[in-house]
Amino acid sequence: MSLIILDRQHIGKPNNPDDLGAYSEISHEHEAHLVGQYFLEIECTLRALGHSVVVISDGAYSRRHQRANSFFAASSGAALYLAGHVNAGGGSYGAVFHDHRSSMGSVAATFIAESLQGVKGLKKTKVIESKPGDWTEHAFNTTSGIWKGKGAGVCLEPFFLDCKKHKHLMTDEGLESVGHAIALGVDLWVRKLR
Repeated sequence: MSLIILDRQHIGKPNNPDDLGAYSEISHEHEAHLVGQYFLEIECTLRALGHSVVVISDGAYSRRHQRANSFFAASSGAALYLAGHVNAGGGSYGAVFHDHRSSMGSVAATFIAESLQGVKGLKKTKVIESKPGDWTEHAFNTTSGIWKGKGAGVCLEPFFLDCKKHKHLMTDEGLESVGHAIALGVDLWVRKLR
């Protein structure tokens, strides 16, 4: 049986409990709230498709990765860690990052990105290798501690919260469509591994 871990970022930090990530002037929501909504759809869809799902959202990356790895160690099937974010900075695309050392992460990111291509208003979703020491370092840090060989990790940034063309994705319906597409991409990745 597959195990999918959903890590809702920008929430549950003991040293910064008020951190909710970036704020959208367009939707008047914080990143953590938008992620929570699309994560709910991911969780419900994956459970309906027969996958085991664990949701975490507490502590520093090292603690989160430690928890994920302990779940992965007990898992007998495919295992995937999803770090949930929403992008900021004026872009107009979706992005799925993976650790540059992880071939399983690359394949998972590709399936998710291809599935996101079907979401109305997401004309382009990029698969991006994350590495330490360049502009992708933050995404790298979100997944770099995931147990090599047993599970894979990807960092989700499916749209930009400061892009007017993505305004419809920040509605209940839009967030549901984003989460549903991500879940279908994960499901396809799991089936490919079988």
